[in-house]
Amino acid sequence: MKGLRQFMLMACTIMALACAAEQPDPVISSIRDAYQQAKESMKKNKGMGNEMETTLNYTVRGKGKTTETLHFFYNTVEGTYWLAEGDDRDPHFFYYPLYFVTRSYNRGKNKYYEEYLFDPSSQRLIFALTQDYDENGKRFDRRFYFLDGSIYQVIGPAATSFMEDEVVYQANELRLAFDWIIQNPKE
Repeated sequence: MKGLRQFMLMACTIMALACAAEQPDPVISSIRDAYQQAKESMKKNKGMGNEMETTLNYTVRGKGKTTETLHFFYNTVEGTYWLAEGDDRDPHFFYYPLYFVTRSYNRGKNKYYEEYLFDPSSQRLIFALTQDYDENGKRFDRRFYFLDGSIYQVIGPAATSFMEDEVVYQANELRLAFDWIIQNPKE
């Protein structure tokens, strides 16, 4: 009888752990849903004017010529400034919230690809995908999931704190570059 109780307790514990393992993480699920919505929106709005692509050519010391392509996807939101009396600016404006960026480039013969997904309303980074190479030259993906501006989970090979900081830094630089380009189209 005692053995049966222990067996039943162990079976219930194993079933509870199995059920818990099958439950999807709600944060990861919501980010994946946002990612799918962004991809669908980009596909649906292709050629509608809410995207911008730029290509950069430069040389990296010791690696040679590099071509980097940045593809920005954004929304257009119309608004009005609250102007002080005597302010001669046009009170109407368009705001361009960035929601997705792809970056592809080469270093020598290696090709790299990155994606950055931003929350369209808060402009916070919520997801990043990076591709890199292991010591055997095999390409792999690393996915960074963010919650409230901080890394929530990394899926793929373990990332060092430097790699995590680099992803956040790169996303911020791309967002700032987009803001500058969209506000200074003639320069």
